[in-house]
Amino acid sequence: MKHTGILKILTVLFCLGLSANLFAEDHTPEPYHDNEFPQVLKDIRRFEIITLGALPFVTLQTTLGYSCYQYVNHDFSAAYFPNPFAASSYSQDEQIGILLTSLGICVGIGLTDLIIQLVKRSNAKKRANIMDSDLMIQPVENIKMPVPPEGGFPPPPPEEEKTGDQ
Repeated sequence: MKHTGILKILTVLFCLGLSANLFAEDHTPEPYHDNEFPQVLKDIRRFEIITLGALPFVTLQTTLGYSCYQYVNHDFSAAYFPNPFAASSYSQDEQIGILLTSLGICVGIGLTDLIIQLVKRSNAKKRANIMDSDLMIQPVENIKMPVPPEGGFPPPPPEEEKTGDQ
């Protein structure tokens, strides 16, 4: 009998919870504006996404590289054959070394992308400044000059002074 009272209370609370959405206001968020966040925060976010996004792939490649190194270092022994699907047989120090190497490579990838983006943005600003400036380009006439003789051109004849009395 006690269970039916609790069941009735839960049913009423459930119905009230559903009906609350009928009277709620619409809270649709506004889209972000271009200048809502500073460029530094956008750059840091891009660095974070690229660095952490590359981590699984770089870790797999680092593990395979280390496995191949172990295989070659132990004279191609079958016990050290690189198998990415086998259970991990690395010691804790080897695992830490692989992870730290992967993190270092990923940070390098993120920094490389950051530097490329900063250089692109700087070049775009320079181009925009050149386009906005009052730069006038005047074409030069294409005049064919005579080829000088071997000894060079003779000096021009001296000009006689002209007087205004004549």
